[in-house]
Amino acid sequence: MKDGMDGPLQELRARPLRIPAPATGTQAPYEAVLRVAFHTLGCRLNQYDTESLRLRLSEQRALRVVTWDEPADLYILNSCTVTAKAEHECRRLARQAKERHPGCRVVVAGCYAQTQPDSLARLPEVDLVVGNSTKDDVAAWLPAALSGAGSRVQVEPFAGNAAFTAPLVDAFPGRSRAVVKVQDGCDLRCTYCAIWQARGPGRSRTADDVIAQLARLCEGGYREAVLTGVQLGGWGRDLAGKERLPDLLWRCLDALPDLRLRLSSMHPNEIGDDLLGLYAAEPRLRPHLHLSLQSGADSVLKNMKRPYRSAGARRAVAKVAGLGRAFGIGADFIVGFPGETDADFEDTMRLVEDFPFSYVHVFRYSARPGTVATRLPGQVPGATSSRRAAELRALSGSKREAFRRGLVGGVFEAVVENGSDLPGCHQATTGNFETVMIPAAPADGLRPGDLVAVRIDHERDGRLYARTV
Repeated sequence: MKDGMDGPLQELRARPLRIPAPATGTQAPYEAVLRVAFHTLGCRLNQYDTESLRLRLSEQRALRVVTWDEPADLYILNSCTVTAKAEHECRRLARQAKERHPGCRVVVAGCYAQTQPDSLARLPEVDLVVGNSTKDDVAAWLPAALSGAGSRVQVEPFAGNAAFTAPLVDAFPGRSRAVVKVQDGCDLRCTYCAIWQARGPGRSRTADDVIAQLARLCEGGYREAVLTGVQLGGWGRDLAGKERLPDLLWRCLDALPDLRLRLSSMHPNEIGDDLLGLYAAEPRLRPHLHLSLQSGADSVLKNMKRPYRSAGARRAVAKVAGLGRAFGIGADFIVGFPGETDADFEDTMRLVEDFPFSYVHVFRYSARPGTVATRLPGQVPGATSSRRAAELRALSGSKREAFRRGLVGGVFEAVVENGSDLPGCHQATTGNFETVMIPAAPADGLRPGDLVAVRIDHERDGRLYARTV
């Protein structure tokens, strides 16, 4: 990234941000630099929220951002509650910080904090619990985080008319593409999910504010951005006017002609002909969609309270697949949901078998406290869930290999990533969300964030190898 992380923004983060503290009586005009470490668990929304937290914190105190492994005064965990595994990792990281640096303060913020604040507050390694509903009000909770005075829990219920709020962020350290939150919250009530409780009602960012955020990131050198939301396809429903997600995409691409856009996860019932027409017409919209399918069985989808059935899911996938064999299609599936039979699982397997998925994310059902699914009959034994997950992952692997083989010989635009796990190669991500390895040369001039055209030469040991053209 020519003017991004390798330039002024990197230099900015390498030195303390000296922000004047509010003048109050005997307070010095500048406070001591606060060393802060952030760690993000979960989705792209959390990535954006972490950077937003950093920005809001810098408005209150002079701070130096350090890595999680370095000594810090304050460790902030932006948590996830999608699975029990994510919550376990949050607790582990909090305990790790306290063990390594006993004098530090640990704040757990985000979705886990919003849904289970009391259980987190009982942990000795957690000094403060800040929910999604309150985490943006840094001025209110920061004194308690640093002093230990006051309540250890700062979580409030979401208001029914909650509005979208977010500052304009300038960079995402260590990432070659930007993430922009354009929607938050969810109005669905899927029986397995706690995210609607964790993030409140659905609310959209205005198109003008989205464009302003994207413009700022483009000025920082980013060439690609991911638009994300909990219920992304519902963007605009709560705003004045009749704009919907395709309208937002048109406006963004028109305002920023050099930017590439990618969408995060979508529900299959949100894939309309207007969106598909935009994908067919606009090469700057990355040829990749990730669909939140969850199951291929009608009875399971009904018990999940998903807003579609298997026929609707199949129609959506078929339409996306019609955009071309090189179009990347990812999907999420949950196995072992209460009541799922062997026949239901076979319906899911057939759905995956019938379409050219480029990858599939497989999750074993994880009971979320307070959700309806925990009370449903027919809880599936763990061994059965594990067997089904292994079978679906094996099928996913074969689909992924077939998709990759079909890309050999093709030319694709890709973004150069930060770092590579293969010596002597650059790592890059194609528009259809495949990782390619490009031989590196001292004079090739490739830097993280650069857009390059690559021809994929071959596939070996699960990797695609390409060269610039």
